[in-house]
Parts: sequence; structure tokens; C-alpha cells
Amino acid sequence: MNRKLSVLKKCTLFKNKEPDEIENLLSNINFRTDNFVENDVIFSPVQNADKMGIVLSGAADVQKLFPTGKVVIIERKRNADMIAEASMFSRLDYYSDTIVACKPCEIMLITKNDLLTLFSLDHTVLLNYLEHVSNSTLVLKNKIGILSLDSIRAKIAGYLIYDYKMNGSHVISLPFSKKEWAEYMDVSRTSLSRELRGLEFEGILSFDKRTIVIKELNRLEKILSL
Repeated sequence: MNRKLSVLKKCTLFKNKEPDEIENLLSNINFRTDNFVENDVIFSPVQNADKMGIVLSGAADVQKLFPTGKVVIIERKRNADMIAEASMFSRLDYYSDTIVACKPCEIMLITKNDLLTLFSLDHTVLLNYLEHVSNSTLVLKNKIGILSLDSIRAKIAGYLIYDYKMNGSHVISLPFSKKEWAEYMDVSRTSLSRELRGLEFEGILSFDKRTIVIKELNRLEKILSL
């Protein structure tokens, strides 16, 4: 199995598909792959939303840019993740967010028409896409819920509890650094670190670099009810 097919097999769009099935499906469309260096803009709100991408290597950030110059990282996309997958079917002509390479990456680009061809060829691919978009909507609602919480401690608790419910593990692997996590939750890095140290001192959790272990889930849940 070549590297590209190995990555695509892990992509939600091709869930439950074998490499030879994926290769056969791709033979019916005109896709291309592009390489981007760090800080390159892959998609932006000034571009027509006529294609989506799949990350074959590297990583990219979905960002919301504000007129004040403030940048909020909405999500980090890694190997096998889709990017800009929902924009093509919205009423908007342009991408809703800016997607930037946060490290050198290779992206497979698929146009709207080619994606529709895949849907017509294999209904499982269509169902995979719809499931993915639905799950992404839930994730976005969760982030809005986290941002609406009053305290940094509550935001930390909300993020960790949601991850626990999604993955069923008390061990949380952050997909980004503390600086990027702070940006994700719209708080300062210093304040985030201070609250994490406080939660660790109280025995509610422990953390080491990008790994957090929830030790007292019930106490973490109580923080949200305060």
C-alpha cells in the first residue's frame, strides 16, 4: 500500500473502504495534491469555496480572523483530516474561515463536482461525509459552549469533559501546545497555566506537556455546575 492510500484509508470520508476500493474511486475523478510551507494560506474567505482538502502530511490550522487583528484557532487539522469540507455546500460563495499551514504539509484537493461524483459512485462515501459534517457541527457547538463559560477553570473543565465523553479515556492528549490551547479558549497562556497548576495541586488532574490525566472526574464536573 502506498503512503497516500495508507493515509486516505484513515480519512473519515473513506471509512470502511479498502485501499483498492479507494484507488478505484479516485480513478474516476480529477484530484490534485499541493504542497504548502509553514504559514502558507491554503483557503481563505476571499477564495471561491469550490474545493475541499484532505491532509496527507503535516498540519493546518482553521483560524477565525477578526478586524482587530485578533486570531482565534478553531481547530487543528492533521493527517487524514478533511479541511473546508462543509463550505462547498453552504449558501456562501466563499470559505467561512482561513486555513493556514502550521507546518509544511501536503494536501489532496478535491473539487465540489468531483466530490459529488464520489457520492454518486458510492453511497457509503456520502454517508461518511454526512456523518463527519454532523459530528463537526457538534464539536463547533461544544467550542461555542466552552467560550461562553465565565471562568478559565470552567473552560478547562468543559474542554476536558467533552474530550472524555468523546474518547472514553481519562488520559487527554492535547492536539496543540498550551499557547495554542489558550488561543483556542480565548484566554491568556499565563492564566491557563496558573489554573492548570491549581487543578493539579487540588488533585483533580495532572499534566505533563501535552498530556493531561483526569484524576477526579466528578470534581471536574462540579466545576461546570458552580
